[in-house]
Amino acid sequence: MDNGWIQNQIAIYMTNKKLVEFNDKLKPAPIEYYGHIHAQGEKLEDGSRPRSCIGMVLQDYSNGTGDKTVRVMANLSPEFFPYALSRAEQGVERFEFTEEKIFGQPDEKGLSYVTKVSIKRASVDREGRPRNYPWCVMVENGRGVKETTQTGGVHMKKGSYIKGNTVFVNINDYDFFSLMVQTCRFIQAWELTNGPKQIREAKKRIAQQQAARTES
Repeated sequence: MDNGWIQNQIAIYMTNKKLVEFNDKLKPAPIEYYGHIHAQGEKLEDGSRPRSCIGMVLQDYSNGTGDKTVRVMANLSPEFFPYALSRAEQGVERFEFTEEKIFGQPDEKGLSYVTKVSIKRASVDREGRPRNYPWCVMVENGRGVKETTQTGGVHMKKGSYIKGNTVFVNINDYDFFSLMVQTCRFIQAWELTNGPKQIREAKKRIAQQQAARTES
């Protein structure tokens, strides 16, 4: 029997200096919101608000491995991947996606974890020459003060950001397309595995609730 550790890796792009990896962090929506399929931060009984996402890891080992490796992480929504894939399939000249998140419990200094993501495509450089690696994926990690907005959301307090590590990886069209295809394929398989079960259970509960109201 193989007792090897089961990896949650979905797709990976690696060179002799850089790495991009996408990992499974998908979570089903609670039964009360079965139509969402993916958890979207709905509050559970224990007070938690899980979100379904794809974890992204970037590593730069240009200066060596081990403690010399620069590693950053961020999370992307499952909806990002079919969107990016559609743009790659269309062969768009330019693409730009940026996202900033602050989350987690504040540390002893009152700072929470911050991730900044930038995914861009530029077919030519500033001199108009075609790029062999037109896609650039960049992640920056840092810390900041989390504030609650009037509508109940959260954002980072202006001027509180402390920059941490940053890693960028340049990718050609084929390899970026492959990353998106592999990740979309997994998301679809996950949805077809988890969605029907949630829907059946929800419909069953709805029928039971309706029957109980009819009897009362």
